[in-house]
Order: sequence, then structure tokens, then C-alpha cells
Amino acid sequence: MKIKNEKWVIKRRGGAMEDMVSQLGLTPAFARILCGRGYDSAESAAAFLYPDGAELKPAEALPDAERFCAFLLQAREKGVRVRVIGDYDVDGVTATFLMTEGLRRFGIEADYRIPDRITDGYGISIGMVEEAVKDGIGLLITVDNGIAAVEQVRLAKEKGLTVLITDHHEPQKELPQADAIVDFKVNPGYPGDAVSGAVVAAKLADLLLKKDGQEGFLYEYMEILALSTVADVMELTGENRVIVKKGLAKPLEFWNTGLRCLAVANGLKTEPKAYSLGFVLAPCINALGRLKKADPGVALLKEQNEDEAMRLAESLVAANGVRKDMTARSIEKACQEIDERADEEILPIVYVSEDCHESIAGIVAGKLRERYYVPAIVLCKSEEYPDLLKGSGRSIEEYNIFEGLQACSEYLVKYGGHSQACGLTLEAMNLEAFRTKLWEHFKQNGEGGTEKIVIDLVLNFADLSEQFIAEMGRMEPFGKGNPKPVLASRNVIIRKISHFGRSVRYTRFLLEDEQGSRIQAVYFGKSDEIIADLIEQFGQSAVDEAYAARGTMRFHILFSAQKSSYSGEIELTLEHYQFPQNN
Repeated sequence: MKIKNEKWVIKRRGGAMEDMVSQLGLTPAFARILCGRGYDSAESAAAFLYPDGAELKPAEALPDAERFCAFLLQAREKGVRVRVIGDYDVDGVTATFLMTEGLRRFGIEADYRIPDRITDGYGISIGMVEEAVKDGIGLLITVDNGIAAVEQVRLAKEKGLTVLITDHHEPQKELPQADAIVDFKVNPGYPGDAVSGAVVAAKLADLLLKKDGQEGFLYEYMEILALSTVADVMELTGENRVIVKKGLAKPLEFWNTGLRCLAVANGLKTEPKAYSLGFVLAPCINALGRLKKADPGVALLKEQNEDEAMRLAESLVAANGVRKDMTARSIEKACQEIDERADEEILPIVYVSEDCHESIAGIVAGKLRERYYVPAIVLCKSEEYPDLLKGSGRSIEEYNIFEGLQACSEYLVKYGGHSQACGLTLEAMNLEAFRTKLWEHFKQNGEGGTEKIVIDLVLNFADLSEQFIAEMGRMEPFGKGNPKPVLASRNVIIRKISHFGRSVRYTRFLLEDEQGSRIQAVYFGKSDEIIADLIEQFGQSAVDEAYAARGTMRFHILFSAQKSSYSGEIELTLEHYQFPQNN
């Protein structure tokens, strides 16, 4: 199968750039970036750059929020036993902690249950309902799940339980007959932004406390809300941007004890960035739900003793190391098998792995999506039910995979998710029928194979002033909906090549633009691959000249720019490159 192609597209959008320069003191280059992102006036640019004073949308705007509180007020009065049903990912773990902590302050000592990925599957299960009845639970609260639990809620109601659903996932054709459903996706008129399951849970707990005459606790746990928002890949605009900025602005020493210890155990000594939340801390919590049970993640956030919190944090880091090794092996094998296929059409990957653990299927699917730029579903044989295949999918921007599963629902035992990610279970005998139906839906509703990379600004190296670099820093946090700006320069000359790092696996370039300005650049991709590309394009002698600091090879580059932590000078990080057609 062919590895993805790239199409570079330059943003072209006008706006009041002169006003931004004069009123906000911005560089013209940065004003062009903001206009390209849709912030085309001084007012909208200022609101985006300085959102720190903005408040979060009120919980009262959430559907059924008042009913949710009313049932819990009644439960406290009657002494009803309450259980919170979470999920095994970061959003589910943080939502479980926040809801149980809010209930504790309210006066309800609720226990919690995190599903086992293998035996329970995603969200509340029939077995968990039966367990709650056996344990004398009178009221169930779901967090980060429940919107698709039609049969489970039906059983719970038959058994006399009160069920309150709090979720942020897409509803299916039939809604559960719960006593309250707090999911903004079921209310097309909801005025707020799409937020994580943990933010929904925290807002409700905050509202409950305020109705009881207590102080709310939403801002007390802003770093945890930021973690859930980044980990669950929410759009980092509007309310989510405020949440993550406020969370990251909180000094590390004032973070939740468990989360602070997890940061320290990962070697994060300075204030973390959004990247640290999503790619350092979140994988450690997710690893628990993938390998064993996710309960220690909740325990970590509840722990206030420093020594015990550090012990738990170190166990999470160790689990993540094991998960990394498992994932690397599964990705390598999947890519090897898929590369050997000679598919003529660009279609979604539906890959069945013989040995991939189902807990890492989503990660493997994500890597396949990145490599081939098509929707990818990775299915594994169920450990509990040999006739079933269970797995996860990840999609590309051009295709809504949840709608794809809806179109194939006749072949699925269970499914859920949203436009870019999904989970599913099907009988093995329906695999080919499912694959064919999904392909048909994709042909009518999607396209893939070529990733469109949007360039924010084409510039000369002279534009990369310290003020410009500082201005781009104000755009953080970066993530979905607010990606790091993609900068480009054309016909850049490679004057010098060298290597650095362990086993000299990284590459450093001295580059010169068309105006004669020079700058250092680093490339963290595989050094042998970029050198092989240069040799193929220009020949060995041209590459040798560059090693001798006499290079004349030219290419177009996409990059980010920052101050070097070593030299203090501005340097580039190369992300992508293309060669001029006529060399």
C-alpha cells in the first residue's frame, strides 16, 4: 500500500492587519498569521491572544443539569448509596475523580467503578448494573460514557435504580431512558463549546456545591481539566483554550498532589506545555487501562500523601514503558504487512491483528492513519469471546468514521465514538461484509491518500525576529483546532550538513534563503532517510560538498521556529521538505 502523499496549501485570507500592527503592536508577519486563522480584526485578535480573564460557560446551560442536581439532593436526604461509573482513559479517570470528589464535598461518599477493558468493554456494562444491584446501590452516575447504554439503562431502571448520565459523546438513534441525560450533544441548541467528559462532570459537581451554598471547585482543579481536554483531543479554541491556558498557568507546586508527582516522575521540572499533558502525562494514565485496571489512576489523583503519590506515579511510568514496547512491535508488524499489499484504490484500512493486544488497537490505528492517510481500524480477537473481533479506529479530517459505522451497524455488535475515533465489536463471520460496506460508504463520503498541509505563512529568515517568536508563543496552547503555526520558505540553499545526538541520528543544517540570510536548522526525522533523499535528488557529490560546508542544493521547507536552548539564537525545526521540480 502506498504511503501518503502531501499537498501543501497556503492560507490566503485578508483582514485588518494594519490595525493589529498599530493597536496591538504586532509584527506584520504575525498579523498575517492571525488573519489566516480567522482573527481578522484587532478586537478578535486580542480576544484570542489574551483570553485569561474569560470565564467558563455556566453549568446551567447543560441539558438536564437542574434535574441532575435535584436527584442528588434527594439522594443525600434519603441516604441513597451512589456509585460513579467511569471509563479507562484519561478523560474517564479524571471525570471519575472530579465527580466523586465533588460528591464527597456535597456530603455523599460515592464509590466508583472503572470498567475493565477486556471483561467489561467500554462504559457501563450489563454486568456492572447487576453488580450495583447486588451491592445495594440506589443511584448510578456515568461520567464520560453512557449515552449509548440503552440496554444497560433499561436493566437498571427495571431493577429500581436511578440513573444519571453525564457524557460528551455522540448519541445514537435511540437514547437511554435515564432519569437525567447531561450531554450537550443531545441538545442542538446548546450555546457552549464541545468539552471533555471531565469538564462536564466538574461543571455539574461545581453547580451541585453552589446549590448547597458551598464554594465551587472548578478552578481548583484546572490543571486536571486541562489534562482531560488535551488528552481527549478537544478543539483548543474558545472555552477549551481558556481551560488549558488556566491549567498550564497554575504553578506546578500547586497542582493536585498525584498529578504533580506524575510530572516529577516523568522528569518535568518546569511548567509543562500542552505537549507535556498530551504526550507525557496522559499516556501514563492511559497505559493502566490498556494493560491492567485504570483504578490506580483515580487513586493517584485522590492521594494526598507525597510518598504514596510518588510510588503510584512511578508505577504508572513503568506501565507506560511496557505499553510503549508492545505498541512499537505491533505497529512495525502491521506496517510491514500493509506495505506488502498492492492496493490500487485508496480505501480505509480494516486490519485484523493476530497478536496485537486490543488495548493498544487505537494507538496502532492512529499510526496507520498517519502513515497512509486513510481511516484505519485495527481489530483483535476477543480474549473472552473467540467468535468476536474488538478494536478501535482513527480517521482523517475528510471522513466521519462514526457515520461510517452507523452505515454498517447491521454488521456490528456494538460501536461508539465520534467523527475522528471509534470503538467497535463485530462477529468474525461478518468481517468481509463490514469491510465492503465501509468501503462503499467511504467512496461516497470521503477521500484519502493525500494529506493537506496548510501553511500559515511563507516568509524570509529576516522575518524571524525575537518579537515574532514571542508573539507565536502567545498562541499557545497548541493542539487540535489551534495547531502550531506552519511556516515555509522557498528555494532554501543547504550550505552545510552535520549530525548530532546519540548515534548521530539527527541532522543539523546551515540554511540560506533567497535574500542571503542564514540560519541553523535541526531535523529530528531519520537522518539516513533525508540524506538518501538528497543523494537521489542531487547526487552523492552534491551531498559531499554540503558536508564540507560548500553546499548548493536547494529545497522548499516547512518548519517551526524557536530560540535554541543551547545557543540562545533563533533556529528552525524542519517538519517537511520538497524539492523544486527543476534543479
